[in-house]
This record gives sequence, C-alpha cells and structure tokens, in this order.
Amino acid sequence: MTIKESKGKLTGVIVVIAVVIAVVIYFMSGLWPIRFKNELDAFFGEGNWEKISSETNTSMMYTVHHYTSDGLYNYDSDGTYTKWYILFTRDDEEEIWTISNHTYKINHSKYSILSADRYSAKQALVQQLMDISCEVAAEKVQYDLLSEILNEEQIESLRVSISYRNGNPSPTFYNRLFKQDWFNVENSTAENYLKTDLYEFYIDILAYDYKFNQLSDEDQADLLNSLDEIEQLLLDTYGEYAAYEIYLGEGYSAEAE
Repeated sequence: MTIKESKGKLTGVIVVIAVVIAVVIYFMSGLWPIRFKNELDAFFGEGNWEKISSETNTSMMYTVHHYTSDGLYNYDSDGTYTKWYILFTRDDEEEIWTISNHTYKINHSKYSILSADRYSAKQALVQQLMDISCEVAAEKVQYDLLSEILNEEQIESLRVSISYRNGNPSPTFYNRLFKQDWFNVENSTAENYLKTDLYEFYIDILAYDYKFNQLSDEDQADLLNSLDEIEQLLLDTYGEYAAYEIYLGEGYSAEAE
C-alpha cells in the first residue's frame, strides 16, 4: 500500500468518525433525560426519578425557516418541541412532572448565537427545573402554611406562586442558581427563594374570581377579613426576608418588597 493510499484511507476513517460523532451529538442533544442525567440526579435525587414517556408537539410560538440545497429561502413551518414526563417520589408519594425544550427552541429562534440572551441547553433545563421547584415551594405555602388560618375550601380558592420582579433573569442566572446547595426538590421552599440574593423573588397570593364565588357567603367574608392575618403570618414566618403580593379582592390587597 502506497503512502498516498494510506493517507486516503486515514482521511476516510477520520471523516467517518467525525460523522458518527456529529450524529451522536445531534441525537443526544435531543434527549435531555440522558444528556442531563447528572443534573436531574442532583435535582430529583439519584435513583429517585425516571423518564416514563415523551411526546413531540407542534409549537405556535416559533417558526422554522427551510431553504433549498443552494441556500435559497423555500418555506416556513411551525416549530416542534419535545416534552418529557418525569416520575419521581416526594414525601413517599409518586408525582409526575414535565420538562421540555420548548423555551429553549423559542429562545434560539429569537436570539442569535452571539446574543447574551441566548440560552444554552443546560440553562434552559435549569429554567424548567426552577419552574418545578417554585411550584413545589408554592404548594408548601398554600397547603402547609396557610392551612394554619384558612379552611380547605378557602385554600383551594387561591392561586399561590413563587414569582420574581424585574423581568426574566438573564441566562447566566441559571448557572448560579444550579450551584446553590438548596436547589433541588427536597429543599424547594419559599424561604430559600426569598433569602437568595441571586434575584428578587416574592410570594404571590391571588384569589380566583370563579373559585371565590363558589365559596359560601361566610367563607367569602372570612377569607377577605383574613388579609391582615395572612400578612402577619408571612411576616412572622419569613421575617426580614418576607416579600409578597396578596390580592383577595377589590380593597383587599397587601404588598411587601
């Protein structure tokens, strides 16, 4: 075999390997539960979660541009995204939550690769995990803390969430958030979000109109008159870190930053 033939075969092998690596990277980039197993282990607990199913949906939030082989614009189509269903155990109860790459794909359709507002895949994943974490924390406020002063029907008439001020955090925020030792399902509490100096979080308590109207007259009056008691409970529980917005109805609202 000549040197030229050897070089040709070596080049061919390198090309094949490069193609295989590219295919593997492309394949793995779309399988977040595999690609980010370590991150999901850290958040849900190693051995405490599994992907039970997935689905691909059409998005109305971003458009894919298609081009011909010579680079000319051809047509547009709706984008697609993947949703993964994650089963995990919390407080000895099995729960199913979802993560998706929808926000990631919308973000990438909006911002160029050089933009500071463009998410990495991991940042987009952490944003999804933060949504889960905030919901878990809000549930604890609604069903554990507020149950000290409200009955079940009154609690169910509320929407409690952990929110934030000053617009959406920058992508780099999610890098810092993931490094916090409390950022996992087990330690998802309103207190941890209120205390962090990473961003300005607060507790948002809102009475749903239609659910409020389903309450008895007595429960409606009692819920409205409980505003001061709810506010004091939050102040007593979270102290100097207490931040909240409460709206139970016209003339029944309170706020602390």
